[in-house]
Amino acid sequence: FRNVPYDWINKQKSNQHWLIKEGEKFLFPGGGTMFPNGVGEYVDHMVELIPEMKDGTIRTAIDTGCGVASWGGDLLDRGILTLSLAPRDNHEAQVQFALERGIPAILGIISTQRLPFPSNSFDMAHCSRCLIPWTEFGGVYLLEVHRILRPGGFWVLSGPPVNYENRWRGWNTTIEDQKSDYEKLQDLLTSMCFKLYNKKGDIAVWQKDSDDTCYKKLVNPDVYPPKCDDSIEPDSAWYTPLRPCVVAPGPKIKKSVLESIPKWPERLQVASERISDVHGGNANAFKHDIGKWKVRAKHYKKLLPAIGTDKIRNVMDMNTVYGGFAAAFIDSPLWVMNVVSSYAPNTLPVIYDRGLIGTYQDWCEAFSTYPRTYDLLHVDGLFTAESHRCEMKYVLLEMDRILRPMGYAIIRESSYYVDAIATITKGMKWSCRKEDTEYGVEKEKILVCQKKLWYSSNQTS
Repeated sequence: FRNVPYDWINKQKSNQHWLIKEGEKFLFPGGGTMFPNGVGEYVDHMVELIPEMKDGTIRTAIDTGCGVASWGGDLLDRGILTLSLAPRDNHEAQVQFALERGIPAILGIISTQRLPFPSNSFDMAHCSRCLIPWTEFGGVYLLEVHRILRPGGFWVLSGPPVNYENRWRGWNTTIEDQKSDYEKLQDLLTSMCFKLYNKKGDIAVWQKDSDDTCYKKLVNPDVYPPKCDDSIEPDSAWYTPLRPCVVAPGPKIKKSVLESIPKWPERLQVASERISDVHGGNANAFKHDIGKWKVRAKHYKKLLPAIGTDKIRNVMDMNTVYGGFAAAFIDSPLWVMNVVSSYAPNTLPVIYDRGLIGTYQDWCEAFSTYPRTYDLLHVDGLFTAESHRCEMKYVLLEMDRILRPMGYAIIRESSYYVDAIATITKGMKWSCRKEDTEYGVEKEKILVCQKKLWYSSNQTS
């Protein structure tokens, strides 16, 4: 409660069982606007409509307008890794609640810019009464969901206008308006190559087409929305404006289609076809990366025995390549936010094809999260790669902001940077020790740090 002191949401949403304040803690009974009987029952209904949620076909999901991320929390127990997304709105710090619970989440909103994810990434997208006006502004928000959803992937909607026949009275509207909204939504989804897959009660499921037939029709000049011009890079997602066009899957996506990609957990160890788009990327480089991180992970566990225990839950790999760090700790009770620099080669599609999650980021800027939300930050060569653009002290201060008191940082850099970083971390009141790498070479060292819990004095320092 001390890290998320927002009692307002507790009072406003008490009838929907979002959360309950009990003493010094918030409890989450798993309720929500669309699932007053608990999120488990809601997801059970969804699994009936989408059997692919049970057999490892669906591994990654995104929840837009996630509330306190109960849907994503329930799916974690079912082997589906969900990235929950919500803005800071009148519900206050929903994403902070999610991260306090140990559920992957990021602050974000579908507004004027693309979301910081590559195209054809998520196996499933979900919106439970998230109040996004899907059919407004030429359907541009739905086009963004289409872009980040893998061909063959599922879009799930519950709430208005689904089941309008039985629900319209509670929505302060007329049955005619809701019927019109539903038909508009269905027409728009059909026009951007979605098919209605299943529907029952309050839940409707659409599937993104995985063959070329529908997309070929979009080149007709009279069709809306049109197919995106080839000059619009589908994976460009850092300060890229939303555009009212359909990102059609390219020929290289054939093996990244949901029904073609290996099921979880096999896909974790498979180099996707999209690795060939990365400079120097191939199956051998991928295999080498897996082996390298197995050795490093073993060494990290010796240096920091807390990894693999319930002390460390929310982890960020701040400068990853193929998600090797996250893959090496896949059996530990933690999740990893894989961050690919917006200036580095674009390896994030390969990470998503492995069944892991992540985001683009420019470390000269703040990361889109609340203070004190990660338990462990991992850095591998970030300062060496980015110090010509960003001042080291500002990156370290941002790390200090997002790291929980008593949380850890593993910083792997050249000896020169390790010594310079150690000086700055001392001023931040971190406790750090210098260690050898697993190979014991002189040119590269590891700093193992812990952020201490301290309070500022009342005097201005």
